[in-house]
Amino acid sequence: MLNKTESCVMSYIFEKCKGENKGIFTPKELLACLMPKIEITAKQLDVVMSNLALDDYIECEKKDKEGKIYFLVSLTMRGAAFDRERQSQKRQMMKSLMWKLALTVGGAVLAFVIGILLNKITGK
Repeated sequence: MLNKTESCVMSYIFEKCKGENKGIFTPKELLACLMPKIEITAKQLDVVMSNLALDDYIECEKKDKEGKIYFLVSLTMRGAAFDRERQSQKRQMMKSLMWKLALTVGGAVLAFVIGILLNKITGK
């Protein structure tokens, strides 16, 4: 499961690489698009990109051309299914939340009924 920073970076990469599953990004471009949402430095971006590659979301090469650094990114099968995985995680979280809510309400009703029964039995 990706953390918030990795998820934001992967979302941006996924949207830009949607059609052909490949893309070229500069660190400045990635940082500029991510800055309103999260604060991240160039070193942290390198770590995030390597983590995404280790988690098999992307294949990433870092190239230096004419003094500028570029990330050559290709989406892997897991990266191409990133949106589907994200939606699945949201559904799973909603099911978990609903289950917890149902248990809480059920427990409260049960406690109320037991309290009424105990009051009837003891006569108070």
